[in-house]
Amino acid sequence: MPPKQESQEIISKIQLHFFRHGEQFKDPAKSDPEYELSAAGREQGMNKAKSIEERPNLRQTMAFGSPRARSQQTASFAMAGQALDSVVGDESLKELKAKLDGDISYGSKVMSDPRLDFTMDKDTPFGAKAFEAFSKKEYMKFLVNSSDALAKEVKDSKGSTYSRQAGDVAQVVKKYLSVSSRWKELVQSGKYQDPKLERFLGSHGGVTESFLFKVIEKTKGIEERDRLLALIPNIFDFTEGFDVELVTTDRNSEPAVRIIYKKELPGGKKFKFNEVVPIEVIEEIVKEGK
Repeated sequence: MPPKQESQEIISKIQLHFFRHGEQFKDPAKSDPEYELSAAGREQGMNKAKSIEERPNLRQTMAFGSPRARSQQTASFAMAGQALDSVVGDESLKELKAKLDGDISYGSKVMSDPRLDFTMDKDTPFGAKAFEAFSKKEYMKFLVNSSDALAKEVKDSKGSTYSRQAGDVAQVVKKYLSVSSRWKELVQSGKYQDPKLERFLGSHGGVTESFLFKVIEKTKGIEERDRLLALIPNIFDFTEGFDVELVTTDRNSEPAVRIIYKKELPGGKKFKFNEVVPIEVIEEIVKEGK
């Protein structure tokens, strides 16, 4: 018989929920960054909250989005839709912030992170190709197969490419890797009884997917990456995403990075990724994005 493995006690966990925003309302009186969610988008945000297995501890969680209102609004609904009874699903971003920030003396529970944003300028050669691919519902195919080389060819240093977007998300993960050791110390000190620190991160089509595809490419190979690409030739569905868990135990000196994603389509097509990813892979993706 193989030797019995000793169980590992979880000391602390940082859980990052990355996902696309809900359906937006293109208000003609506003610019794109100001667009908030439509009624359907708000409902999608509330449904995202219902999909989270454990009710968030609002004292130890925050919502982040890009500088665009719709992503922050989606992240706020996903975080608070089941955790705060006063959130009913018809709130504007301003109203959500007021409800979430009502009992804190400084700062906000809803923040912006430009690394969750995208750049697509239709008036540049790169942007025109990107928008064409998006219009044809082949945006992820463009990102994975062409975007890095095209940006180099046309000397575009700003457009959202596969490696740049993957690198931006990897930087967010790396940020929390640096937080992890301190969080473990705080939990062990008894200052926090709940060992989980949680973040809800709303983004845009193509941004978080680039990181997921890049991780799969580096850990499982191009063939497995392309198997997912066949299922997602364009972008995630509204509020679709994946989780990154940074877990420390009584036996490991640094956190284990687990990435969890699954997709099921009509007809039996499905994809699942639930793996511990070496920290070196995260660092490599950050480096490639610069």
